Formats: sequence, structure tokens, C-alpha cells
Amino acid sequence: MKTSTRGRKLIKDFEVFRSKAYRDPVGIWTIGYGFIDGVQEGDTITKEDAERRLIDELEKYERGVMEATGGNVTQSQFDALVSFAFNVGVKGMKGSSVIKAHNRGDYEAAARAFGLWNKAGGKVFPGLVRRRAAEAAMYLEDQPQEMPQAVEPERRMSESTINRGAAAAGATATVAAVAEGARTVADVKHATEDLGAWLVPVLMLAVVALCGYIVWERVKQRKGGWS
Repeated sequence: MKTSTRGRKLIKDFEVFRSKAYRDPVGIWTIGYGFIDGVQEGDTITKEDAERRLIDELEKYERGVMEATGGNVTQSQFDALVSFAFNVGVKGMKGSSVIKAHNRGDYEAAARAFGLWNKAGGKVFPGLVRRRAAEAAMYLEDQPQEMPQAVEPERRMSESTINRGAAAAGATATVAAVAEGARTVADVKHATEDLGAWLVPVLMLAVVALCGYIVWERVKQRKGGWS
């Protein structure tokens, strides 16, 4: 993500172009739009060169904001945070309460936290108060759509789970059927055993009677042959 034209204008409005090196409120040599790297007393710069240098220098602050937020920013939030980092440094920005509030999604708290960074050398500067207010206003211009809290979706049973469930149910039914069959066989066995207690003597009497009948018929046949 890159700083927009509006974001760059915010920075330039508060840094104010200076063609000659000067000492900032804490004594650091500064030139152009708040550039401090390699600046020495007596250095000069044109506005055109300052415009190009601003775009180049913003790259490290843009990277810093992306790293600090994980890229979870809108354009307005990004522009405000780049301006903030350009002023307080990448390290200061990353460790600030602004970023901590932003990363937990409390954008109102993040906007308020800008106002805490209004000092230089331990002294409150009206220019920093105005700058923090402008950054906070830009930060709140375009907030992300509020995302509903992630709710763990109901666990869907996979096909294998369903199959396992069906198999388990089938196995249970089979066991129940076998058990019922076993009970039925046992009942039949007991009934047969009870029946055997009186059936055997009856069968024996029937056999004896049948044998007697056969013998009697043969005797009758022989008697007929004798007569």
C-alpha cells in the first residue's frame, strides 16, 4: 500500500518545506519536508527535489505501518499512520498505544491515542497537538466494515463419520438380533427338554403297540393259511 496524495499533503502541511537546513525543536538538523537523514548545517534543497525525496523516504514508513498492522488498514488509516510514523519514527509508531488499539480493532481508542504524542523534548507543542488531531480525524474517516465475531461453525459430520455411525448402529442392531435369536433358541431348547420328560415314554408305548399289532396281523395270516 502507498500513501495517497491526501496523505502526502497532510505530511507536507505540517512539516512545511524548508530549502535550508535548520534545527528542529530538539536540536536535530532538518531540511525539506522534515528530512533528517544525512542532513548537515548549510545543506540546501529545491522543492522539486524535496517532493521526490519525500516519496522515496515514505517507503520505509509505509513498510513499517504494513508490518505493524499486518496490512489490516484502510487507505485513510494507512495515511494517518504513515504521517504519525514519519513524525515519531517507525520504532515509536510500532510500540505506541495507537498501534496496540488498532490491532485489537478498537479504532476509537486508537484515534484518541494519537493525542498522547504531542510533546517534543518533554514539552507540549501546539503544532504537534494540531497534527495529532488532523491524523486522528483522517484515521477515522474510513474505518473497516465491522466484522462479526468469528463463531466456530457447527462441526459437520463427514461422510466417513456418518458411515461409521451407520455401521455402529447396524452392528448394534445385529447384536440385538443375535441376542434375541439366542433367547428364542434357548426357549425352544427348554421347551423341548420339558417335552422330552413325558414324550419318550409315550413313544415307547407307541412302538410296543405297533410291534404288537404287527405280530397280531401275522398270527392272523398264519391262522388263515392253516384253515
